[in-house]
Amino acid sequence: MTNPNTGMVIEKPINNASVLIVDDTMYNIQLLSLMLIKQGYQVEQATNGTEALDKATKQIPDIILLDIRMPDIDGYEVCKILKANPKTQAIPIIFISSIEEPSEKVEAFSVGGVDYISKPFQLIEVLARIETHLRLCSLQRKLQEQNEQLQLSATVLERSLRQERELSEMKTNFISVVSHEFRTPLTTIQSASELLEYYEWTKEEKTEQLHQIQSEVKHMTALMEDVLFLSRTNSNKSKLNLTEFDLLKFCGQLLRQMQKTFGQNYNLHSFFQDLLNNISIDNLHLQNEIPELVVKMDEKLLRQILSNLLTNAIKYSPKNRDIDIKIIVDQQNVTFIVVDHGIGIPEEDLAHLFSAFHRGKNVGILPGTGLGLSIVKNCVDIHNGSISVQSQLNIGTEFAVVLPLYDCLNNHFKL
Repeated sequence: MTNPNTGMVIEKPINNASVLIVDDTMYNIQLLSLMLIKQGYQVEQATNGTEALDKATKQIPDIILLDIRMPDIDGYEVCKILKANPKTQAIPIIFISSIEEPSEKVEAFSVGGVDYISKPFQLIEVLARIETHLRLCSLQRKLQEQNEQLQLSATVLERSLRQERELSEMKTNFISVVSHEFRTPLTTIQSASELLEYYEWTKEEKTEQLHQIQSEVKHMTALMEDVLFLSRTNSNKSKLNLTEFDLLKFCGQLLRQMQKTFGQNYNLHSFFQDLLNNISIDNLHLQNEIPELVVKMDEKLLRQILSNLLTNAIKYSPKNRDIDIKIIVDQQNVTFIVVDHGIGIPEEDLAHLFSAFHRGKNVGILPGTGLGLSIVKNCVDIHNGSISVQSQLNIGTEFAVVLPLYDCLNNHFKL
């Protein structure tokens, strides 16, 4: 019996349990029923195996008293059927029979019976056996519930320990990476400031040293912003901030900004035109003119996703190698595909690719903190999207990000 308010199991008093009596002799049924009802038990009756199966399935009793010899289905077969049914297999079954053959008793226990009472029976003995097995059944249920609670507690504890280990490892990595990343620019800033203080410089030389200081400060600021952003997303403090904007205009501005950063080493001036040539909207391929494509997404999260993927594609590719960008839009999703032809990702690194501070074994001396892809994954998750990767060493890597278009396409597109 279950408490409807708390959902917890409430044990019925033993003498208030339900008993199903199955016997083809009406005298035995009446005698047992009268005794059990006087003791406070709820009694159901069945005079054959078919009726017993029907009643036991419709309203599951707490215990069954089962005769062996019956005209349609014998007690052994009834017991087998009940034990094969998940709904009734836990019901304790006591066989009551006039058969005294040891082989018959062995058969009764082998099919799932918990006890065997010989006819003619003593009423006080039957009552004692019923109470004993009801108590045993109650104890078994409690033990099972306790075991389930222990298993649940063990699972929760194991998960907590695993999370604690991961957090500890992340903190260690954070201290190591951040201290290393900060030490170099801080040393540069200190050296440049000392040079400015103690030596005479021309105006041009002073400007150069100041620009160096500004550059290092920007680097440290960007690193701290990445760490803080990752911390907010990991603690579930970041939420979707949906706004309407022109997706293609947004991508064009992002690529132009990246060209200012990487333009000296990478031929990025063709990125936007290549982007237009690789846009598919409901199977309509757009070329030449720039369309307007108004979408409803989180612009900040999208910027984090694309800028990190494109930065990695550029960083881990040889100079002047093409980087392919494709956008596919349908009525529910927009898919961004970034393909580079760089160093690739070792297979053993793929499982940890989106873990914070993890870097591939083949990156060598290339700079990086291992935060970019972790930020990408968190942004994709917040946006309820998905990300996949395919990579081959020294051939290249393809990232595919699928993000939902909330409210679909607001204004569709204008050519």
